[in-house]
Amino acid sequence: MPRPRPLVLGLLAAALMTGCGSEDPGLIPPANATALTDTVDAVKAACDDGDDGKARAAVEEARHQVSELPARVDRRLRRNLRDWLNRIDSRIEQDCKPEATPSPSASPSPTPTETPEETATPDETATPSPTETPTPEPTVEPPGDGGVPAPEGNG
Repeated sequence: MPRPRPLVLGLLAAALMTGCGSEDPGLIPPANATALTDTVDAVKAACDDGDDGKARAAVEEARHQVSELPARVDRRLRRNLRDWLNRIDSRIEQDCKPEATPSPSASPSPTPTETPEETATPDETATPSPTETPTPEPTVEPPGDGGVPAPEGNG
């Protein structure tokens, strides 16, 4: 998530913009104002990258640019710019910290439950239908010697 612009950088840029581009000789000439605005942008970019060394170097460059303003620039405006640069410098350590990445907490992790592997189902085979076994009929044995008596009457 992008870090919001530090308030002091925005206010300094606003102070620079109100002091330039006008015919009033006590204000910052446009070329100087553009250079200061670019330097303030460099401070912000360094803070966004978490590089407080580059941010401090950019603040020092801005201080140099303020000290090099033409003598006709209002003394109060110069003093306000120096005060704002001092304020920015004092906040660099807090405003330019890299965002902390939350570390995973040491919470017990659930033991994974083993998922049983699916076993192959055998193909269905046709079950033979039972064949009917005929019930044997009892064998009747003729009485006597094994012969069968002849029918009576037609002879």
